Amino acid sequence: MTAADERVTSSAPAQSAWQRHLLAPILLLSAVLGVIALGTRSFWLDEGTSITIAKLPWSGFVDVTERREGNMSLYHLLLSWWMEVGDSEFWIRLLSVIFFVIAVWALYAVARRLASERVALTAALLLAVCPFAIRYAQEARGYILGLLLVTVATLLFVRALDRQTWGLWLAYSLFAALGVYAHFFALLVPAAHAVSLVFVAPERLRWRKLIGAAVAIGVLLLPFAYLLSQNTSSGVEWAAGNPIGRIFTQIHDRPPLAAAVVLLGAVVVVALYLLLRSRLGARLRSDEVWRWALPLSWLLVPLVAMSLVAVVIRPLFVPKYFIVCLPAALLLVAMLIDRIRARQLALGLVGLIVVVSLAADLRWYRTGQEEDWRHATAYVVDSAQPGDGVMFYPPYVRIPFALYLDRDSTRDRAPPPVYPSAGFTGDEIRYDYYIPITENAVARAAAGYRQIYLVTSHTFLNGEADPGYEATVDGLRAAGFSEGPSRHFTGVDVVRYDAD
Repeated sequence: MTAADERVTSSAPAQSAWQRHLLAPILLLSAVLGVIALGTRSFWLDEGTSITIAKLPWSGFVDVTERREGNMSLYHLLLSWWMEVGDSEFWIRLLSVIFFVIAVWALYAVARRLASERVALTAALLLAVCPFAIRYAQEARGYILGLLLVTVATLLFVRALDRQTWGLWLAYSLFAALGVYAHFFALLVPAAHAVSLVFVAPERLRWRKLIGAAVAIGVLLLPFAYLLSQNTSSGVEWAAGNPIGRIFTQIHDRPPLAAAVVLLGAVVVVALYLLLRSRLGARLRSDEVWRWALPLSWLLVPLVAMSLVAVVIRPLFVPKYFIVCLPAALLLVAMLIDRIRARQLALGLVGLIVVVSLAADLRWYRTGQEEDWRHATAYVVDSAQPGDGVMFYPPYVRIPFALYLDRDSTRDRAPPPVYPSAGFTGDEIRYDYYIPITENAVARAAAGYRQIYLVTSHTFLNGEADPGYEATVDGLRAAGFSEGPSRHFTGVDVVRYDAD
């Protein structure tokens, strides 16, 4: 019997037969919640970008991954193979649903080894119904793949500490590195694992294998380091476009304040450690403490690390990026609920969380449309006449527009792009790069058109109008166009400009 098995046996009473069969219904529930309304929503900009990258020929895929979109490269590679079978909204997003169901199982396995069957089932159920998880399980992006891989890596980390075999440590290194290729925030989870070692009993540490695993992760991440050095995607101002990001921006812009915050944070961390050391004594480094320290580190280390990056370097505090911490948060909730002595109260609390989560899931199914490019594209194509043109601002929003032209075989009927004037060739990912927009350039390009459909989305940056949007509108007016009727779709606006 392994140390983990002993912990499971001693930390919970014998489980009834019915309890051991609850995992399958929970996995089924996660699958059902994942596929509800899966194909009803239009792809939005970020999904369109991932799909466009995945559709590129190999040479184009490598070039874009190397120069611009190094993040989520593993997901884009898997998606390119997945789309060999189909390219409907349902089918493409189904890949993320599959990752989600496996992640529910992986969290169950982690919780069972750290705590008990009851905690494991509770954690799995909380993830299965979690609105935040469902939201990204229904998106053609790499977030859920990243969540899955860090959870599997954590499971392997726990097992490797118990069994201390080179095979498990190398498997851990592989999955920890793969997580980074799914989303770069996953790099913070192995760091959290390392921090948790402070609380591991000394006799369980095998430094030669730990160092070997760390070296293996470093070697596996060498291509990632290369991608990071080559990528030109440096414009991250949008990442501070939320309340927390704006707070960090204010701190970052005041070096004395930033230094004080960093110093205060360091003092708090040291003080907490010394407090734990004084209160727990020899028990500080024990299995009992470590089973709490691991999920706490998994939750807090990424938050603290990115707070430090936001204060010292630049804000990258995007809530959805911290999805790699979600399993840890739900595991801690399950462990805390398990400590409630009154079983009826504990069950009632779990039931309340499930009901509230399901209500939020239902709201997502009804109102979760990010951007309706499906209908916006159809409207422009159906409304345009010979002599009309279409213009996009920002230029990169033509990516999902062109995606629906390909899907609906309407490329030949679409009005030609005005500026940039290159036609729809299937290589729209090139507009993901910076393209200068000036009033004069727009005015020159617009000359000779009868009507121009201006398609806009994402035109505000941190609550302020994008200057490029103003230049676009001024250029159309300078070319003799006046604003005509407009149509609003979720997240997308289409305004027709008529030549005077």
